[in-house]
Amino acid sequence: MRKYFWMIFIFSLLLVFGIEGMGQNDEPEKTCLDCHGDLMAGKNVHPPAEESCDYCHEPTGKPHPGEEGKAFKMADELPALCYMCHDENTKKYIHAPVEGGECLMCHSPHSSANPHLLLANPVASLCFECHDEEIAKHDNGHQPVSEGNCQSCHNPHQSKYRSLLKSAMPDLCFSCHEDVGKLMKTKNLHPPFEDDCRNCHQVHGSRDKYLLDQTISALCFDCHDDVKESVDSKPVVHGAVKIKETCVNCHSPHASPQEYFLLKENQELCLSCHNRTIKTETKKISNMKQILSKSKVIHGAIELVGCSGCHFPHASVFPSLLQDAFPVGFYAPAQPDTFALCFTCHDTDLIEKKTTKSATGFRNGDQNLHYAHIHGNKGRSCKDCHKMHGSQYEHLIAGSVAFGNWEMPIKYQVTQNGGSCLTGCHARREYKRN
Repeated sequence: MRKYFWMIFIFSLLLVFGIEGMGQNDEPEKTCLDCHGDLMAGKNVHPPAEESCDYCHEPTGKPHPGEEGKAFKMADELPALCYMCHDENTKKYIHAPVEGGECLMCHSPHSSANPHLLLANPVASLCFECHDEEIAKHDNGHQPVSEGNCQSCHNPHQSKYRSLLKSAMPDLCFSCHEDVGKLMKTKNLHPPFEDDCRNCHQVHGSRDKYLLDQTISALCFDCHDDVKESVDSKPVVHGAVKIKETCVNCHSPHASPQEYFLLKENQELCLSCHNRTIKTETKKISNMKQILSKSKVIHGAIELVGCSGCHFPHASVFPSLLQDAFPVGFYAPAQPDTFALCFTCHDTDLIEKKTTKSATGFRNGDQNLHYAHIHGNKGRSCKDCHKMHGSQYEHLIAGSVAFGNWEMPIKYQVTQNGGSCLTGCHARREYKRN
């Protein structure tokens, strides 16, 4: 009996170890990744591919691997296969590869090192396989283009807007340029700005600053041809029109609470430059801000209208951008045309009537003292006695006047019914209106 027991025990051991040995010699079942593992090596993996290959691939019944033809086929044709999971593109404008079902022109179906399973990164390198790369080669490039982020402005699949834009213009621009977008609430909107940013700006890049179609002045003159004609034809041109930022030295290209899209109120704008002495090739322009701030009496034209009451802002045929004639020298013919600028506001009777009770307060009884000073071919200029912008004295009377190299004092005094002066021309003289 003991003999049979050992025989059964030894047979059992051989049977157990024999089965285990057989299991060790069997080859494990292969998977797709054993041969196609490289397809799944990317950082970003397509979820269907990660879960099961047979979501997209179907066996044909032929052995794999084998030589009898393809053992697998696609579960459906493209793009129908993609649309089994992804929404179909149905908007008005569809990207040509998408419309043609060429999803694999841009995306890997298995995995990719790039976001959205794209075949290349940045996105622009993929776009430029079809689109002209020259659109990104400019002296001044639009930041999204320079960084290769075409998708910042364009939808890669479909859009209801032309050029596959992500939103309507100018809202698309305002999604980044929020500060400019806020200007849409401003009182005065520049029509090209209100309509479409592309009226003035290139969207990808430009050789000019601010992605402009042309230089600032050339672009402005495309619409404002009257200003161009004035600047081109007149001998005196405002320096602000020719230096630095030209037109936008004074005007906002987008919007402004001021008329004519000025950057500031009329006088404030002028004094932002004329707050110092300016020397040109031909003359010296006084510090107007200092003159006005220290003057007790300001010329009414400046107080009521501002600098543009007497000066053109762009160009003029008259010195100092004046709007009409005014003499340069000390003496001038006493004719209304000589002082046409002054007589846009003042009465010509000042120099045409020898006696008057109404034309002027500068009279001795009815004797017109303006006429006494300014008549005939050797009349004096208004600025011989008056300051044009502001003065310490009433009636804009000057403290002194240049007479050759001599700064001649006037010593004007006001009385209740007139006044007096003591100049280098004569002894003190008084006048009384009554």
